[in-house]
Amino acid sequence: MTTVFVLISIILLDIVTINGIKRAFPQFSARYLRWIRKAFNIQTCVAVAILLFGAVFQKRISDYRIIALYFYFFGGVMLLYLPKGMYSMFLLVDWIISVKAAKSQRKQSKRSLYLCAFSIEKGFWISMLVIPVFVWGIVFGRYDFTVEHVEVNARNLPKEFNKYKIVQLSDIHMGSFAWAAHRFHKVADLINEQNPDLVVITGDIVNNFADELLPFLSVFSKINAKDGKYAVLGNHDYGGYYKWKQPCDSAANLEAIQRGIEQMGFNILNNQAVTIYGNDSSHIALIGVENWGTLKRFPKRADLARALEPVVEIPFKILLTHDPSFWIKEVDGKSDISLTLAGHTHGMQMGLKLGNKRYGPARLFPRFRYWAGLYKSGNQYLYVNRGLGIVGIPARIGMPPEITVITLVN
Repeated sequence: MTTVFVLISIILLDIVTINGIKRAFPQFSARYLRWIRKAFNIQTCVAVAILLFGAVFQKRISDYRIIALYFYFFGGVMLLYLPKGMYSMFLLVDWIISVKAAKSQRKQSKRSLYLCAFSIEKGFWISMLVIPVFVWGIVFGRYDFTVEHVEVNARNLPKEFNKYKIVQLSDIHMGSFAWAAHRFHKVADLINEQNPDLVVITGDIVNNFADELLPFLSVFSKINAKDGKYAVLGNHDYGGYYKWKQPCDSAANLEAIQRGIEQMGFNILNNQAVTIYGNDSSHIALIGVENWGTLKRFPKRADLARALEPVVEIPFKILLTHDPSFWIKEVDGKSDISLTLAGHTHGMQMGLKLGNKRYGPARLFPRFRYWAGLYKSGNQYLYVNRGLGIVGIPARIGMPPEITVITLVN
């Protein structure tokens, strides 16, 4: 159903854009309209072919490198149709003004005529700016690894753990970087420069397959942390985006993924908890749950009650979970967990930072109520990491890949 909607949207965007070009540049379009239509027809055919290939074959491709390559082709479709989508918004403004003028049965004011002219002509050139921005996001933005420093003021944090430093990674999606694992040496170096006490990964380490880990084993093995490295699994780590021939093949892939994560020096917390001890008798709890998501297709394996059993008496607890919606379901106001670390959203890989605030399309989706940054409810905190990798769209625009350094203070 989604694929049909997207295909119809593509065709409509082409029709609307051609009509807009005819109005914005009448002399040019009168001369070259035939060629414009041919170019748009070719674009439509290519876009439809790429999207249909993804819809039909993506779950049947077992080579993660082909999927990584497909993401680039999908990015090409986005490169063609994001400007058209933006231009359609300008044309919508023109249409609204024209309809209002027609209903009032009076001529459009000079201001309305100016807005129409701006929407039709200037809107076209403004929309074209999306192309270089998107290309930058593909070539440079996805590797613009950024260290974000966050301070969490926790009342019940033991004094021994004041200034305790946690580095959080999330959503690496290693398979999306089939030929670029060497780029992540910079990530390892940036992490080690922070001299962290703890390093954690909150899921979606791979896209689907255990093979994706192989080029990254040496890179992530060199990451150091005084109190260890820990990880939990995300929805992609269960291999559910591939149509396995047998359930045993899926299980074997999951086991291999977990072995690979452990080879990188990370301990996996599958509904488990560990105690982190200070130099004196003080201690804090680190809890990890398996994936839980609101959508039906996401695995729901989290068992917080089981994970809490061995550390229930420890006052200060940190929870690792992939999907921030789990914080809403099980943590906020329902437990005594002080800090929850999550990922999953990627910040939708596009956005804009103004001052200390980020804005992006993720805010428009109700299920992404908590989509990036630090949130507080009472004495409980949630931090949503916007991810280190990419999936689907091979770009990061205004939403750079994130290495979060969380400092606990009391």
